[in-house]
Amino acid sequence: MTTSLPTTRDLIYCIRAGKIDDKGLMSAVSVDQMVEFFLYCKEVNAAVADMRSLDADSLISVVTCNDLSGVKLVGGSSDFRASLSAASKKANELYPSLNGRTLMLNLPSLLGPLVKVFKLLLPRAVTRRLRFENGPLRDVDDLREIAEGGTGRDEFVDRVNALAYGD
Repeated sequence: MTTSLPTTRDLIYCIRAGKIDDKGLMSAVSVDQMVEFFLYCKEVNAAVADMRSLDADSLISVVTCNDLSGVKLVGGSSDFRASLSAASKKANELYPSLNGRTLMLNLPSLLGPLVKVFKLLLPRAVTRRLRFENGPLRDVDDLREIAEGGTGRDEFVDRVNALAYGD
């Protein structure tokens, strides 16, 4: 799902990795098809960001909210992970100006301590773009709740705005 922040007009691209039946999905499509789908999503976001940038006379970027609630730490589809990796690499080459902050939300409890250790090893430029937090999307069952007019939109937008632009 993609929505936007009213304050900056930046796009918010929500991914709910733990809600995806990756094995079932990858039994129906190839890695190449999945890569193309992910790149198609980026292209749509790029087209919207370009239109908004021209309209606002200011660069609009995409804040990625990757909700990791329910993600399996072991198992899952290696083809799905391969398609994510390949699409991410290509998207960074094709759409470098779109990259706003990436919010990794609601990490499984075992990952929290590991992230703290690995963050110490990452370059400052990388850690400035990444945030690891609990909260947004954790209690959202249906993404329509955070779409325009949704009952949880104001709280969600306020939290994402604070995480994406606060330090």
